[in-house]
Amino acid sequence: MKKLSNYRDGDIFLYLLSVLPFFLCANAKIDENVMGLALGLYVALVYCRCNFFLISPMYIAGCALADSSVIGLIYAISPVVFLGCAKILHYAFAKPLNMISANIFACISLMPVFILDLGVHQLPYVITTLVLNQVFCYCATVICYALVVRGVRNKLSPDEILGGAVALTVMSLGLYRCNAFGFMPYFLVTGWVVMACTHSFSLSAGTMICFAIGAGGAAADINLSVCAAVVAMFAAACGFKKLGIWFSFAAVMLTDLLCGVFFNAYDYDILHVVALGLGALAFAVLPRKIKAKMPVYITDNGLSSAKQMVKHNRSEVFARLTGVAKVFYEMGDCFGYRPSDAFNDKSPSQTVAKEIMLRTCANCPSRAVCQAALGSDISMLFEGVASASLSGNRVSSGDLPAFINARCVNIPALLSNCVQSVRDYNTRRDNEKQYELSQQIVAEQMYGVGRLISNLADDVNRGINFDTSLEQKLIEELSYCNIVCTESVMFSKDGDFFLNLTVRADDVQKRALDEIVNKVLHCSMQRNGNPQPVGNGKSTISFCAEPRYGAIYGEATVRKDGSTENGDVKSVQKLGGDKLFFAICDGMGSGNDAHDGSNATLNMVENFYKAGFEGENVLNMINRLLMLRSKDSFSALDLCVIDLRRAVAHFVKLGGVQSFIKRADNVETVNSSALPIGIVEEAVPFTDNKLLSSGDTVILVSDGIADSLGADGISLILSRAETSQPQELCDMLISQATKRGAKDDSTVIAVRLV
Repeated sequence: MKKLSNYRDGDIFLYLLSVLPFFLCANAKIDENVMGLALGLYVALVYCRCNFFLISPMYIAGCALADSSVIGLIYAISPVVFLGCAKILHYAFAKPLNMISANIFACISLMPVFILDLGVHQLPYVITTLVLNQVFCYCATVICYALVVRGVRNKLSPDEILGGAVALTVMSLGLYRCNAFGFMPYFLVTGWVVMACTHSFSLSAGTMICFAIGAGGAAADINLSVCAAVVAMFAAACGFKKLGIWFSFAAVMLTDLLCGVFFNAYDYDILHVVALGLGALAFAVLPRKIKAKMPVYITDNGLSSAKQMVKHNRSEVFARLTGVAKVFYEMGDCFGYRPSDAFNDKSPSQTVAKEIMLRTCANCPSRAVCQAALGSDISMLFEGVASASLSGNRVSSGDLPAFINARCVNIPALLSNCVQSVRDYNTRRDNEKQYELSQQIVAEQMYGVGRLISNLADDVNRGINFDTSLEQKLIEELSYCNIVCTESVMFSKDGDFFLNLTVRADDVQKRALDEIVNKVLHCSMQRNGNPQPVGNGKSTISFCAEPRYGAIYGEATVRKDGSTENGDVKSVQKLGGDKLFFAICDGMGSGNDAHDGSNATLNMVENFYKAGFEGENVLNMINRLLMLRSKDSFSALDLCVIDLRRAVAHFVKLGGVQSFIKRADNVETVNSSALPIGIVEEAVPFTDNKLLSSGDTVILVSDGIADSLGADGISLILSRAETSQPQELCDMLISQATKRGAKDDSTVIAVRLV
């Protein structure tokens, strides 16, 4: 309970204002021998955690205003004493005061009134008072909980609407019984409410409110004509709504004239007309801004506009992502095509011959004589020796034309220049190839990023369906377990539910919250991240559908005898979208170099997969990057991605050995014929998809296991294994490989679908 010093001036004002509903409920009597219904409202507010020391004086004051007799004062004070004692007892025993307990104490609190009143009234009136107070207490508790505890901005559930209608009817009954020298405030309020319902509420909400107001007046005189007249005023006002507010005002007054004068629905006099007219006029002259905001404050929880904004924003994000994807595609096209060739590859011997000529003849004093004899271009004399040198042959003076042997005075330098020119040419060609390879890598990365962004755009644009009925049902079910949910946003995508709830911070850890979510949605949901505080003592919780399958895994590894480091690197990672990634990368050789190569390769693969790139594109890019880094390093890569929603295993192999699926009745082998990653420029991975069932186990092994046991041996061991636990299967294969004298690093990963 909050300390009094923690209440704001607005809160104190609301407590002071509660005197009015207490007075109206205490004055709500269908018969003079039946007591009012203020007790039901008082118990409801106490149960809804209103401050006992602030609400109790307001209750006593309201009852005293309605009935200042001795019986009336006892009716006002007795419940306060009994409920005060009850709260002290419950606090002492650390048990909350629930609604049933509060109602029991309320019934007991009426005993002094009944004992003193039996001498005056008959027993049926006493019983009627008791029953009416209990029924009204339940209705008032439902609506007070929705408005006081959960908040006025939230849409009401059907039972809350019914409770609110009953409470409104009771207060209207009490208001109808108020009469100050012939002036009835009931018609003043009725005029304002009819106009407000016409212009600030939906047709269904306005009809219900006007019917409740009319039912209260009808109950006072047991005259249904009053109720019919109020509903008729509302219907007439709605009929002229489009013509303007003053036409609605005139329709209300004219309908009241017809009902009062021609149909005798109630006593019609000047005070009646003044009261109704003043009430209707009070709403008509309200500033337009205030009237425009009233539906937001009273009837709308603001979620519909928020959902429309979400859909609009998703459309904008889709358009922008699609545009960005096109940019990356165009950038990939630019990198994929070179505007001109840096080197002419059509005649390598001519290119090298010209370089030999420049190196040898540029400073030769006999150059003019040679040119005069052969023409300006003498490089053709060197094409033969250039061609021989490019073929890898060792050249000598015998490979030179007779013209050069007879005239050239610097043949040793010429032969040396020939070797150097070929070496430089080969270096440039290698650099060119690396340049082209780099361009291809960048182009593929651009295309890969474009595809990734395009997939994200498709995911953003995928239809989201909000389910308002389930949201409201969830709020209602949570309220029954004393969990205050002020906001519920639920949508479905690809058949799965996603949910965001805003609840009191004290309710976040309640087990009933998760149970009710699963019950209402008829599926298993899991919390997605930690609750986030949003202020005012509230937090938001996100839920998403649990994967249809789970996975347990085991792993085991042994390094090669005499090796300082294990060349096998393994990984098991959870990817987005409920996918499980696990892989073994076996580097060339053993020791530190093999470990470093495997680790670098697997890290790149993991990061690409986590970013959402597709498998084959990932391997192509990584393969080219490894080719750039080292021509003498390659790794066997064996990976599998299991979709836990669809129970599909996607195998990708580049040099990896066979994998195995241990099923209930057999062992299936997944073969591979792809070369290791980093050994050739164009990686052609082996891929395969396998459907899994609950209980199936996927086993990846490195070549240390495969070479020592063989594919048939592994299948035999797995088929004869009495256990289905992944870790035990891994230990079993490692043990058998060690006994058979495994000569290489050995690694096993087993993942079982559950």
